[in-house]
Amino acid sequence: MLSIFVEANCNRYVRDECRFCHVYPPLANHLHSREDWHMTPDDAQLMTDKIRSIAPLKDLAKKEINLTGGEASQNPYIVEIFKIFKTLSTNVRLHTNLDINSEKSKRWERLVEITKLRGRIDITLYPTVWESRQKPLLEKIIQLQNGLIVNLIYESLGDLLKQINILTDFFKGQDRQRFAPVLELLSQFHGRLKKTIEENPDCREDDFLDGMGDLENYVSCPGGFIFAVNAIPSFYVSPEGIRDMTSLPFPKDIYMLECTAIRGVIEIMTILQTGEMTPCCDVGNLKCQPKFGNLLVDSPEVVLQKFEESQKLMASGALKNKANIKNNKAGEWVEEGIPPYCV
Repeated sequence: MLSIFVEANCNRYVRDECRFCHVYPPLANHLHSREDWHMTPDDAQLMTDKIRSIAPLKDLAKKEINLTGGEASQNPYIVEIFKIFKTLSTNVRLHTNLDINSEKSKRWERLVEITKLRGRIDITLYPTVWESRQKPLLEKIIQLQNGLIVNLIYESLGDLLKQINILTDFFKGQDRQRFAPVLELLSQFHGRLKKTIEENPDCREDDFLDGMGDLENYVSCPGGFIFAVNAIPSFYVSPEGIRDMTSLPFPKDIYMLECTAIRGVIEIMTILQTGEMTPCCDVGNLKCQPKFGNLLVDSPEVVLQKFEESQKLMASGALKNKANIKNNKAGEWVEEGIPPYCV
């Protein structure tokens, strides 16, 4: 998958709605003026042309392109940008906070236009604006497209249970026959999570995962609608955008990420609107220093060369991170510049 940042600004960050945003502070450091906050169609076209000529990126694009940010729908050029990236892949998605106050909003109109172009809209659930903003528009979205991913970012297991209940109540109010598999999935999620909370409210992450068992996070509904839910633990993030080593719901456990790029396997490439690339599934990668080239300024040959150079740096840094964790130095940044939780 290619995860492409198309917008730096976010209405929720500006309103101070997200307590621990690990995207905006690092992004802001990359940008020199408000004009840089929006990716332009010209830059999108240049990136697309480069991606076509770099085999590893072309292969990732064919699998999936995810347009994100910031808040992607705030980019005034997002529909045109979507069309450009759609020439690389039939599977182009846009992630939004869906914190939109009206169907008359330009942001909403852009999302609708993208669904008409066979793009898919995915969301993060925010309980503080669910009833007033997200819920009415999500009812429209599930009629406009044939799939949905919902991210649940939780600070505690109780917080996660509350969000599962919100989704359950929502789908109970929709076509019960069409969304019966969704309700069954959420019911199983609720039952296992509630049992864990009752029996071990201060559990460690392994205990939580054991309690969830082999429960899948996605289902297929009659008519082909695909639904998936991702439960993502929240972290304290410093004003500089540096993430803690432990998550808020599981403060006893160091949260480590296994970097596949170190083994020479790139599964996800994050591309900033500045053109810089980092192969990571975690948005905290915006603080990762080894860059895999710049799509806006580097030739395909230089990009591939930087792939190899940065992989070596990341492998070296990962070994030092593991040693630091073993020697009670977890959280120290190594000279290679990869986040201390990457191994």
